[in-house]
Amino acid sequence: MYFIRAQKSKNEWWRYLTGILIVMLAYLVIGSIPLGIVLVLKTAQGAPMDMNAFIETYNTEAIGISQNSGLLLLLFPSVLAFFVLWGVMVLIHGKKTGDIASSEGKIRWPRLLTASFIWLTLMIAAELIFASTHPENYSFRFAPERFFPLLILAILCIPFQAWFEELLFRSYLMQGTGLLFRLRIVALLLTSLGFGLLHAFNPEVKEFGFMSTMPYYVGFGIFAGLLVIMDNGIELAFGVHAVNNIYSAVFVTYESSVLKTPALWTINRIDPWLLNLAFLIMACVFIFIMAKIYAWNDWKRIFRLIPKIEEA
Repeated sequence: MYFIRAQKSKNEWWRYLTGILIVMLAYLVIGSIPLGIVLVLKTAQGAPMDMNAFIETYNTEAIGISQNSGLLLLLFPSVLAFFVLWGVMVLIHGKKTGDIASSEGKIRWPRLLTASFIWLTLMIAAELIFASTHPENYSFRFAPERFFPLLILAILCIPFQAWFEELLFRSYLMQGTGLLFRLRIVALLLTSLGFGLLHAFNPEVKEFGFMSTMPYYVGFGIFAGLLVIMDNGIELAFGVHAVNNIYSAVFVTYESSVLKTPALWTINRIDPWLLNLAFLIMACVFIFIMAKIYAWNDWKRIFRLIPKIEEA
C-alpha cells in the first residue's frame, strides 16, 4: 500500500522541514530569477511596464512580454521545483523513484494514460454542453504564429508543473502527514486545504471571490487525494491534473485565468458556481469509472488507521 511503502524511507521530521525549505527556496527565489532578469533588462531599455497590472493579473503583456514567453517564465519555477523536490525525496528521504509514484514501486503508465484520456473526454463533453447552450459566450481567436508555439510549450512544460504539485501535495505531504497522524482522512483534508491555499492568490480568486473559487481548488485537492488513496499511487491524479491544465492553457481560457495564453477560445463571462457544479459532476463520473475499471471496493480504507509496516 502507498502509505505503508512510504515507511521504508527516512521520515524524521527534520528531513521534511529541510526538504520543504529547499523546495520553497527553489520555487520562490531561484525560480523567479529568469523573470527578474527580464524585468531588469526591460527597465534598462526604458520599456513601458505596468507592474501593478502584472501583479494583479499575471498578464505578462503588461510588462512588455508576450503571452507565450510569459507563460514559460511563469512555469519555470514549477519545472525547477519538480526536479528539486524529486531530488529531495530521493537524496534526503532515501526514496526510490518508483516508490514515489505508487505502491507497486513503479510508474504505472497505462493508468496515467487512461486517466488523461477519460478526463479530457469529460472536459470536452462539458465544454460542448456549455458552448451549445451559450454559443455567444465563446470567442474564437486562432493565430497560428502564437498557437503552435503555445501548443509545444504547453506539452513540454505544463506536465512538469502538474507533476510538481502532485508530488508535493499527493506524494510528499500526503505521505508525510499520513505517517504522522496515521489517518488517511486527516492527510487527505490537510493536503487538500493546503492545495487550495496555494492557489489563493490566483487572479481568478481576486476576480470572483475567495468563497466562490476555493470550493474548486480544495475540491480538486480532495478529488485527486481520493484517487491516490484508492489507487495506491499518483498516476491517476497526475494524468487528470496535467490534462486539465494543458486543456485550460491551449483550448479554452478566460480573462482572469492564471494562465494567460493565446488559447483557441476565450470565454467572455464566467459563472464560478456553475464551474464548481460542472467539476463536481465530472469528478463523480470519473471516480465511478475508475472504480469500475480498477475494482475499488474497499472505500473504508479512507477512514482506517494506516498500519505500521510491521503490522501490514
